[in-house]
Amino acid sequence: MKITSLLIASTAALASVTVAQAADAIVAAEPEPLEYVRVCDAFGTGYFYIPGTETCLKIGGYVRVQVDARSSDDFGGESGYRTNTRGHLTLDAKSDTEYGTLASVITLEANTNNPDNGTDFFLDETFIELGGLRVGYFYNYFDTGLPGETVLSDGAPFGNGGFGGDTLNNGIRYTYDAGAFSVYGQVDAFDSQDGWKDDVPGTGRGQDEIGINGVITGKFGGVTIDFFAGYDFDRENAALASTLTAAIGPGSLGVFAAYSFGENRYFDAAEWTIGAEYAIAVNDKFSIAPGIQYWDNVVLDADGDFDGGNAWRAGITADYKITTGLSAKATVNYTDVDADDLGDADRWDGFLRLQRSF
Repeated sequence: MKITSLLIASTAALASVTVAQAADAIVAAEPEPLEYVRVCDAFGTGYFYIPGTETCLKIGGYVRVQVDARSSDDFGGESGYRTNTRGHLTLDAKSDTEYGTLASVITLEANTNNPDNGTDFFLDETFIELGGLRVGYFYNYFDTGLPGETVLSDGAPFGNGGFGGDTLNNGIRYTYDAGAFSVYGQVDAFDSQDGWKDDVPGTGRGQDEIGINGVITGKFGGVTIDFFAGYDFDRENAALASTLTAAIGPGSLGVFAAYSFGENRYFDAAEWTIGAEYAIAVNDKFSIAPGIQYWDNVVLDADGDFDGGNAWRAGITADYKITTGLSAKATVNYTDVDADDLGDADRWDGFLRLQRSF
């Protein structure tokens, strides 16, 4: 009886082991862990590693809805308003190399009714950067401007083609940045509309013309000052400019001045101009920036020399941070132009903007 019980128990044990082994054989293998997106904090906030690489990518941009309005003026412009919705997308990729940080930026912009250049979709700043060297398509100094919307660093106060400042071009730039002191030198390739110099027909928009420019910037506590010089080899004229900003009281004072030796691609809205704005921080969310600017000798003759006239402009800009990533901006400006060849003109203009940035 005991032998019989022992055999039965042994058989049951063997059967249970066999069943367990059979069950183990049909269990599916556990999936390999997924490679989740890793945060990259080497270049600031917002970057993440592209999976499988050591390259960090940041995606940013904004969506803007804006209504522009203006009164009529003596240049033949009619009063009215215009609406535009804009999508602006920036892809910024960076990685460390033995030569310094390697960066590449692609910026795309689309508009439903572009008030700036009439193009609904275009490529904005797009360039390659290694250490202090940048090559590609990017803005120069005159697109920097002051915080408000009254002082026009790269333009004239009237919309008859008198805008001075070809700010976005193919170019090459080297920047040396020592913190409190920085300097850059840049070569620009301006696109000429005059055709190739050998007059070969059907060769595209034209031969590139060359310009050079440079900026020296110094920071002294709450004061920043820079000095710009640019030379257009095609027109053989130069432009000078300087911007000073200083933290004063509850806000920041900005002063801009420029001088042109004649018609050129950097600045020729007037022989000289000076403007100032004061951005006042009312509280953490609301700020206002009143401003004023004066231009002298705003008429260019057929030889590219300045030939009289003046203009002034005054206005105020208000900014309000509705919530994180969402802000509103409004501005209103009054402009007066007094020039024999252009006619006397006065005009009110402004806009209301809602922008979601990310």
